[in-house]
Amino acid sequence: MQRKGFTLIELLVVIGILAILASILLPVFSQAREKARQASCLSNVKQISMAMMMYISDWDEQFVSCTSTYRWYTPLQSYVNNAQVFHCPSMSNDEGGNAYTDYVINGLFAHGVSQTDFHNPSGTIMIAEREAGCPHDGYHPWPSASSQNWDSLSAYLSGSGSNWLLDHVAEERHNGGCNYGFADGHVKWMRWEETVGAPLPGMHNPDRKVPSQYGW
Repeated sequence: MQRKGFTLIELLVVIGILAILASILLPVFSQAREKARQASCLSNVKQISMAMMMYISDWDEQFVSCTSTYRWYTPLQSYVNNAQVFHCPSMSNDEGGNAYTDYVINGLFAHGVSQTDFHNPSGTIMIAEREAGCPHDGYHPWPSASSQNWDSLSAYLSGSGSNWLLDHVAEERHNGGCNYGFADGHVKWMRWEETVGAPLPGMHNPDRKVPSQYGW
């Protein structure tokens, strides 16, 4: 009896089909995996935002007050389940940023100001995802001293010193966008351009405020 097997051409055809299927499915699997990480990160931002809400409830409606040694996330740690909440699953170890947290706070909320100072808390970003390699202390959503331009995005972002929004806030970590926590405690995934719309600097500072030491 003659034993039949696959010919070389048949094997090559099968391998070719498998390669095509892999090239189609791998991006889908990768996107699904990143979607899961996005959901986990959104949960982190929610817990951090709620921790801030509990903090201000305990401290006469005042947000955290940061110093050179007292970081914004320090007083919130007692309100969350574990320190892993402060780390995004899509963020690799980031030595350059000396990362105790993968999230940054809007500088408007880091100077012990009152919740009543904000007229639009539901439309004001409080927590954002940190750009790799940048400090974890916070970011300034107001013009630099030499670039008092609220209306031109290019001028606003290119003032002297760091470009605070572009340098400190991640833009496309999760499927073309990032997760944000707002001053009323709710969270949302958004594309970068949605957060800096007119009037500038958008949801990062819709009231165009500056902390007291900067003239607020």
